[in-house]
Amino acid sequence: MKTAQFLSKYKKQTNGSDRFLFFAPGRVNLMGDHTDYTGGYVLPAAISSGTFLFVRLLPQDEIRLTSENLGEHKTISPEAFSKRQNSWTDYPVGVLNELEKRGWKKQGMELVYFGDIPMNAGLSGSASMEMVTAFAMNTIFELGISAKELALLSQKAENDFVGVQCGIMDQYTIAFARPEHALMLDCHALEHREVPVSLDGYQFVAVNSNVDRALVSSGYNQRVKELHEVRKVINTFFEVPYLGSLTGEDNEWLDKLVEDPLLKKRLRHVVNENTRVSLAAELLEQQKTELFGKLMYDSHDSLAYDFEVSCRELDVLVKLASQVEGVAGARMTGAGFGGCTLNLVKTDAVAGFQRKVMMDYKKETGLEASVFPLSFKGEIREITN
Repeated sequence: MKTAQFLSKYKKQTNGSDRFLFFAPGRVNLMGDHTDYTGGYVLPAAISSGTFLFVRLLPQDEIRLTSENLGEHKTISPEAFSKRQNSWTDYPVGVLNELEKRGWKKQGMELVYFGDIPMNAGLSGSASMEMVTAFAMNTIFELGISAKELALLSQKAENDFVGVQCGIMDQYTIAFARPEHALMLDCHALEHREVPVSLDGYQFVAVNSNVDRALVSSGYNQRVKELHEVRKVINTFFEVPYLGSLTGEDNEWLDKLVEDPLLKKRLRHVVNENTRVSLAAELLEQQKTELFGKLMYDSHDSLAYDFEVSCRELDVLVKLASQVEGVAGARMTGAGFGGCTLNLVKTDAVAGFQRKVMMDYKKETGLEASVFPLSFKGEIREITN
């Protein structure tokens, strides 16, 4: 099913009384991966692709969930509502559980999901599903929950119900996104400023490695644990409230405190990436394309070698991009262990970039890459007739 088919099927069914239609975008992170759960800085933007949700209220207590992408239908009974199913349904059901804790009275519903974000691309399909669910319930039942609280409860659902110890970046970005803007987000203070997401004559292009990944079983949660250990080590000398308060300027004295070579590498990524985010936002505003592109390469190297969340396929994609005329920069984006690279490409070189990268990636890995220019027009909303 394509997006137009889904909208054609369900938009005409909405009536504003017991049938509704909603959309929440995905996100791409321009700079600042694995810094959000340390309370650091990130620079994400919402994309035009995302998750659609059709809601039909039912008189009975059960929750019926459908994924049009997977062709799967599941019914959650009241008795099983608080139990994890180890399925895609855990993302929306986790959100519903959090809403129930906040006073929402469970209502029988049919929830039909359709996403046009590529699977396993690392573009926040899971957070998009969580946020469209939270936003829909808040709208339909007039719960009066703020955008920030919707983001926080969706993050809590992923942490506690799904079991991924993610930070707040994805959910917050989806909650506050404005078209054609990135968010320079302080993940500790939960404050942001908007930054226009354009560089004249260039376009951001995502390349999906199409490497299967599952964050619950990947090294993601292990990286979170390692950074908790780093903070414990530092705090034996003096109190650091959160690692995101540190920047690259602190490297020299931090290097002396943290002796474990592995933890030293993990910390080095976090403090340097924090510095890169602040600089990247300034470079976007100043239209300094070449310097922004260099930061992208630096960020990828840090994620690959210090934080070790890249993989061979992502490294191959970055290397191939660097060899194409008209590419200013490339990096993995998102949690890693697969997913996408983000590439900054001259607009008139995008077609050639796509052909070259797809051909050479297949030769080197045996996998098919998916290349798609990014549009930054997404924002969370109800879709009405």
